[in-house]
Amino acid sequence: MNVAYSNPQCDTLPAPPAISRHDPQTINQASGHKGSTAPKRSLHILCIDDDEQILEMMKDCLSHYEHRVRVASGGKYGIELFQTAMLKSEPYEVVITDLGMPDIDGYQVVRAIKDESPETPVVMMTGRDTITKEGGTMKAVVDAVVDKPPHIEELNNLLLRIVRPRKPS
Repeated sequence: MNVAYSNPQCDTLPAPPAISRHDPQTINQASGHKGSTAPKRSLHILCIDDDEQILEMMKDCLSHYEHRVRVASGGKYGIELFQTAMLKSEPYEVVITDLGMPDIDGYQVVRAIKDESPETPVVMMTGRDTITKEGGTMKAVVDAVVDKPPHIEELNNLLLRIVRPRKPS
């Protein structure tokens, strides 16, 4: 399947290595069957990272799939945005957070999100070495783990799979 992007950077990100794990899901499981892709729908996504380039890339590329993406430059600000959205009854359907951030790390972000909304899926972005070293710890707290930077098409498929469709009102 070829996807044309308005931003060529979106299509050139490296594919993550295969990781054998039952739970949480890894991005590789999103592309396991070439013929089946998740249904197209727009998600409300919060992306938290301290790297402005990653945030810009995530917003640009995920918006290409018609998702509504809000970015937060750091864990503390991300938690504030999440809590504000909950108070306004406009919750995020999924949160993508980096593990290593200077103010509040990804584990603290995940705990805050899950305390506020246990059903909200959280995807942890991190480097390859960290996935190998801390994979067991991450399994207990997140819904999926992806390499940083992620392959956007595979990330999109993963997000569509782990987020439950909204019930019609």
